[in-house]
Amino acid sequence: MNNGQARIGWIDEFKGFVLLLVCLFHIEQNFPNAHLGMWHLSALRMSAFFFISGFLFSTKRFTNFKSYFTHKTRVLLVPYLYLSFLFLAIDPVIYNFALFPKSPTIMVVNTIPDINNTWQYIYWNIAKIFIAGKSSVGAGPLWFVFTLYSVSLLFYLLHEMSKKQVHPKLFFAVMAIEGLLGGWLLNENHIHLPLGIERDLTILFFFGCGFLCKEPIKKIHNAISTGTIHTSRNTAIVAAIGIVSFIAYAFLESPSPNFSIMNNDLGKSLPQFVASSITGIIGLIATFLLASKIPDIAPIRIFKGILRNISRNALVILAVHWWIVLILRLFFRPQINQPGIAYTAIPIVALGTIAAIPLFRCKLYRLLGKEKISVRESLNIRD
Repeated sequence: MNNGQARIGWIDEFKGFVLLLVCLFHIEQNFPNAHLGMWHLSALRMSAFFFISGFLFSTKRFTNFKSYFTHKTRVLLVPYLYLSFLFLAIDPVIYNFALFPKSPTIMVVNTIPDINNTWQYIYWNIAKIFIAGKSSVGAGPLWFVFTLYSVSLLFYLLHEMSKKQVHPKLFFAVMAIEGLLGGWLLNENHIHLPLGIERDLTILFFFGCGFLCKEPIKKIHNAISTGTIHTSRNTAIVAAIGIVSFIAYAFLESPSPNFSIMNNDLGKSLPQFVASSITGIIGLIATFLLASKIPDIAPIRIFKGILRNISRNALVILAVHWWIVLILRLFFRPQINQPGIAYTAIPIVALGTIAAIPLFRCKLYRLLGKEKISVRESLNIRD
């Protein structure tokens, strides 16, 4: 999910950290007695992911829309479809419909269907995949793979249009703001469109911001990495910006159980949502830019390596960790969701997900649109 560009260490670490937060949120969401504070990061996780995706947007390898469309279809849409159906096929509810009341609620275009049997369950899962763009219940987090696909194609078209503009950056800024306002108006009027068009508009804002911030962030990275006489001062400034941004985020964010970019539910206040998301993103960018300067002593090197591995195996981790959470929810939720015991879900999900990475990267790699690699490569955290 990096457009095939040369991997940049701190960006992989940034993406890996955000994906780690997503996994932890799903554990806390399903086992509330595992108090991880993830509700307080609701305005940050997905907006940060799409921001960094916009930062990585590039058309250098693609001569026209057709080549870009073909590439994105191969690496995003096809894996989304394959994995959605694979995890639908191994959804326990299909084989024992009595488990359905324990399963996550199905919502398709703002409609919660009345499901009374297995065939209806399968039908609405397929509707989730193709109509709502939210994947099947068994692979729910893949909604943002489909959304990344949609937004990337939309942004490519905007990028082509910008070449005819006198002020391309202003054009992108206007389009991003219009997208945000369009998504908000649809949210306020409870309008949910097929294929998640309303959330595409909202996410276009963060994607566009990431693209517009590409050069400034590169300059900041160079300013703290060049080893000149001003490097220490520049580093201190970036550190101060990061601290102030996180403090601002702590004051601005307002956790809500209904908050969901997937459902384009952004809370009660658009300015608060935007301000909290932006301050959180700035804080994270500053943190990972500064972390890129830390000497690679063993504990730091290992942690960075884990985050990079998460980023490289994002598709696998997104689908598998959720499926394991689903299994725990369907069969063991009362036993696990106990004070203290709920935290055991973390190592269970982690170990199961790690074990699945070689399976997908070595045997089921075609489902991911990737090339086959060895077990050692799939679990590598050294580079």
